[in-house]
Amino acid sequence: MKNIKGFLLIKYIFLFLIFSCSSPDRLLKSAIEDEKKNRYDKAEQKYLTLIVKFPHSRDVVEAKYRLGLIYKDIMKDYAQAIMWFSDIIKNHQDSEFYKPAEVGILESPDYIGALDNNSVILGDVETGGKNMKIVNEFDKIDFDLYKCICKLYAGEKLVRQEIKFYLKTSQEIREYDVNPKMSKEKNLKYSIVFRLPVEAGTKWVTKKEDKEVIYTIVAKDIRVKLKNHEFNNCVKILETYKGQEGIRYLYYAAGKGCIKIATSSVKKPNQEFSVLELIE
Repeated sequence: MKNIKGFLLIKYIFLFLIFSCSSPDRLLKSAIEDEKKNRYDKAEQKYLTLIVKFPHSRDVVEAKYRLGLIYKDIMKDYAQAIMWFSDIIKNHQDSEFYKPAEVGILESPDYIGALDNNSVILGDVETGGKNMKIVNEFDKIDFDLYKCICKLYAGEKLVRQEIKFYLKTSQEIREYDVNPKMSKEKNLKYSIVFRLPVEAGTKWVTKKEDKEVIYTIVAKDIRVKLKNHEFNNCVKILETYKGQEGIRYLYYAAGKGCIKIATSSVKKPNQEFSVLELIE
């Protein structure tokens, strides 16, 4: 909270006189209207003024949440976005914005690629996808739920298609074979495909196709150079199936998803062989 107050104090000095006569309700409505007209700087100023000048208003939590969204989606300032979402989680547990704030942290940025209208196409490295490619197409169903159509091609022929659902909850992203919000089945099976914090050493164990899998974040903020693309601020995750010698490294780009898959072995983990890369 000290960082938040210090950050606000500097901006508030310049904004106090401008909005000193406004009520919290009017500030909120005016800021939302500014957002609709893509006037994000003005919206940011009004949200900050509301938060500092009316700290006990019922509109404060929504102002914090919308401010977090501006930093996440518009300014791509993920540190500021996380700061505001974390403030909601810490200080407003009973708010309707509590769960959306948790999702906001998972999307600051999203590494899995579970984002509305996002498409990720991976192709075999040897032929650039001419022999084999995987297409994942994401669509948003709810604020925390995404549907993904997964297609496998051999050449131009579609050989397999399946649907997955990704639920963003608390500190992790879960993958389901059916829509978890529509299913009546208790104890619905899922795999954990990503978990916070995004730090080297973060590890989790999950089930995938009835097999135990261990995921470990081995590196963050790395640069990944592909044949036709280059990405910064990537995360490298080790995937290990219990009892198997072979391992995989999954490379994820912020705001895009999996951009590279490489294979290796437990005996020689530093010897990687790229098998799939982003081609479009």
